Amino acid sequence: MKGQLTQRDINLIEYCENNLPISSDMAAILFYPNRYIAQRRLTVIHNLKQLKRADRLVVNQPYIYYLQKKDLKNLPFTKLLCDLTLQDYSIENYHWNGDHLSTIIEKNEQKFKIHATRRNLSQVYKRLNLKSL
Repeated sequence: MKGQLTQRDINLIEYCENNLPISSDMAAILFYPNRYIAQRRLTVIHNLKQLKRADRLVVNQPYIYYLQKKDLKNLPFTKLLCDLTLQDYSIENYHWNGDHLSTIIEKNEQKFKIHATRRNLSQVYKRLNLKSL
């Protein structure tokens, strides 16, 4: 089979092993320098059977990559991490325990600790004045 895994690919796979799915657009924000490279690398990862890929409804819609189908419900948490990155927050670390995302973020020398669940995700966006993708 053609292709080898890079360290970024391995980091992305480890990210997905934490039950967090990722779209190709989100992978470009969190792991790769641009969308083209993210799409190309995710195709290699999928062809090597490291991640599964959800079917698209529309051709120009990005694929979503995951390990288990039940993980797809966690996509909003990946979106939150992407939106934080796009708003110039640095994410020091994050911990995912299955239904709760904890992270420490920093911007302009101010640190914030976030505890996000499906129920309070909109409040997190509102308190940080985050704009969605």
